[in-house]
Amino acid sequence: MSVRYLRWLSALRWAPYRRVWSVWMLQQSGYWFSSIAFQWLVARATDSDALTLSVLYFCLLLPMLLVSLPAGVLADTHDRRRIVLVAQSAILLVSTTTATLVLLGLAPVPVLMACAFAVGTAHSLAQPSTQALVANAVPVDDLGSAVVLQSIAMNLARIGGPALAGVLILYRGAVESLAAYGVIGLVALVIMRFVRPVATRPPAAPRQRLAARIGSGLRHARSRPPAWTALAIVAVTATFAIAYVAQLPTVAGLVSDDPGLFLVLTSVTGVGSLVGVLVVALRPSSGPSVTPPAALLAALGAVVVGLGVNRLLWLEYLLVAVGGALQFAIMTQCNSVIQQVVDDDHRGRVMSLYTMCWGGLLPVGGLVLGVSWHFLGPLVALACNGVIALAFAGWVLRPGAARTRAAAAQPALIETA
Repeated sequence: MSVRYLRWLSALRWAPYRRVWSVWMLQQSGYWFSSIAFQWLVARATDSDALTLSVLYFCLLLPMLLVSLPAGVLADTHDRRRIVLVAQSAILLVSTTTATLVLLGLAPVPVLMACAFAVGTAHSLAQPSTQALVANAVPVDDLGSAVVLQSIAMNLARIGGPALAGVLILYRGAVESLAAYGVIGLVALVIMRFVRPVATRPPAAPRQRLAARIGSGLRHARSRPPAWTALAIVAVTATFAIAYVAQLPTVAGLVSDDPGLFLVLTSVTGVGSLVGVLVVALRPSSGPSVTPPAALLAALGAVVVGLGVNRLLWLEYLLVAVGGALQFAIMTQCNSVIQQVVDDDHRGRVMSLYTMCWGGLLPVGGLVLGVSWHFLGPLVALACNGVIALAFAGWVLRPGAARTRAAAAQPALIETA
C-alpha cells in the first residue's frame, strides 16, 4: 500500500497521542454503555413513547449546551490533563450511583432523567480538554491524522459500545451495562494518569470574567475562516439532520415491532459512520475547506426525508448506515477544518463551541423533532428536518461564498518521549 494511503495512521507514532486516543475511545465507549441502558430502561417503562425518549435525550445531552463553553475556558486556562482526571472520577461516581439505584428499584423515569443529566455533565466537562489534548499530542504535520483517528475511535465505540451493551442488557440486565460503564471509566482514569504532563502550558491570560473569555473564543472562531462556517454546518447537522437518533426506538418501530431493532440500528449507524470516516481518511489531504461537508450535508438531508417515507426493513438498514456515514464524515471534516485554523491558546474554547454545536444542539433538535413527531407524524416531522438541512447546504455552496483558508501552524505541546 502506498505511503499516501498510510498517512492517516501517522499520529500513532507518538506515545502521548496513543494514550490520549485510548482515553478518548474509552470515554466514547462508556457513553454508549450508559446511553443504551438509559434508552432501554425508559423505553420499557413508557412503551417507547416518542416524547419521553426525546426528553431523555434532552437530559443526556443538555449539559453539552450548558457546560461546554465554561469547560472550554477551563481547557484554555488550566491543566487539561487534570480536568480530564476530575471528569473521569465523576463518571466513575455517577455510574456507580446509577447502577445501585436501578439495582435497588429506586430509579423511576424522573430519577433516570436526573442520572442521565449527571452523565452528560461529566462527559461535557471532559470533551474540550480531551479534544485539545488530541491536537497537543502531535506535531502540526500529523494533526489531520490525529483528528481522523479520533473520529475512528468514536465510531469504533459507536459500533462496539451498543453491540456489547445490547448483549449485556438482553442477557443480563441494564445494571450490568451501567456497571461496565463504571469499569470503562476507571480504566480511562488509570491511562490518563500516565499521560505526560503538558510541556508548554497555554500562556497565562489576563484575569477576565467567564463571559469575556467565552466572548474571546467566539471572536477567535469568527476571525479564523472557515471555522465559523464549519461550526454552523455542525450546528445545522446536529439540530436537523441527525436529530432522528434521539428517536431511534420509534424510527425502528416504523418498520418492525421487534423491540431490539433499535439496538441493531444503533450498531448499523456505527458501521456506516466508521466507513464514512475511513473514506475521509483515505482522501488526499488538502487545505481546510467546508465545501465537502456542505455537499455531504445536502445528501444527509435527503436521507432524513427518506427515513420519514420508508417502511421497508432492508431499506431502513441502508438509510441508517448511509446516514451514519454522512454524519460522521461531516463532523470529521469540520473538526479537521477547525483544528487546523485556530490558535492553541483558544483551542479549548473553540472546540467547546464545536462540542456545543454538536452534542449541545442535538437534544434541542431531538426534542423539537419529538414534539413535531407527536403532533404531525413521522413523515412531516422528518421531511421538514431534511428540507432545512438541504436548504442550508445550498446556502453554503452558493456561488461566490468563501469556503477555504490556509491552515495555521500549531505546535505540539505534549512531550513526545
